[in-house]
Amino acid sequence: MADTERKNPGDEDMPGTKQTGEDICPTCDGSGSVGQKPCPDCGGSGRITVIVGDA
Repeated sequence: MADTERKNPGDEDMPGTKQTGEDICPTCDGSGSVGQKPCPDCGGSGRITVIVGDA
């Protein structure tokens, strides 16, 4: 499974699902880390998948 296909805890749905898009992770403000560790919500990418349609 590629990193782009993995669902992180902060994702609202699987990446690539219809009516979803990327957004900046609110936990790490897009930096990908909290303190000296990878962000637990985005998995260190700085991005989360959010639902943008009326799914």
